[in-house]
Amino acid sequence: MIQDQGNFTTLIRWAGSKRLLVNRLVQFLPRKFRCYYEPMAGSGALFFYLQPQQAVMGDINHELINFYRVVKQQPCELYRTICRLPANKKTYLALREENPHSLLRRAVRFYYLIRLSWNGLYRVNRQGYFNVPFGGRRPITLLSREKTLSISKALTGARILCGDFMSTTASSKSGDFVYFDPPYPRGSYEGNGFARYSKTGFSLEEHKRLADYAARLADRDIHVMVTEAVRKEILKLYSRDFRMQIVRNASLIAADGDMRRDAYEAILTSYTVNNDI
Repeated sequence: MIQDQGNFTTLIRWAGSKRLLVNRLVQFLPRKFRCYYEPMAGSGALFFYLQPQQAVMGDINHELINFYRVVKQQPCELYRTICRLPANKKTYLALREENPHSLLRRAVRFYYLIRLSWNGLYRVNRQGYFNVPFGGRRPITLLSREKTLSISKALTGARILCGDFMSTTASSKSGDFVYFDPPYPRGSYEGNGFARYSKTGFSLEEHKRLADYAARLADRDIHVMVTEAVRKEILKLYSRDFRMQIVRNASLIAADGDMRRDAYEAILTSYTVNNDI
């Protein structure tokens, strides 16, 4: 089911989020589908817009997946714990150095760092350590109780899995809908952009593997939609069986908000889209 835009919200900022594009994405949905899969969840913008009754949310970032699991199962505890923390650089740097074992504490640390990091960016080094500097923001309210409970409710019918895009969509069947949103900021396939959401990164070889896998899912009558960078090296990976539409989206990564420019993105679908675009 598709909710009214007024009910649409996400809980975290995420580089590459489709929050600003979601109203366009819904125009490319299949007419009907059974289970919804979003194996590269990030902020989950399309998932939280649709709030499907049957869904699988996945991501290779284990801290992100742990966060969603805690939001689903312990929203009130998460909210209370986060709201006890002061929003300042000292606390930020202390949490950045922590390596907590408690699932709740890990989720608290993840959210706090995302909330106060430079530009809301999540980035780790090759050893997997979060290394984004303090962003300078000191919000009075770190987390909304209403939003936390709303997100928790939206996750009720979702299985939340940690793994790569193939393992988290392995259970998909004919009639299901799989939406892939791989990392593709500037320079990502060359290893010099904001692509390190996990310590493994996402290379051009991974884009090739994704394109091949998306085609195999489509051959099994699974509805597939992919958002990709408008780069010939990437778009040529997709067969002629995928329909393509180029759309404009605002960039969410820039040191200065006034410097953000519109970016172009490709929406690829394995099925015919019936709309008036």
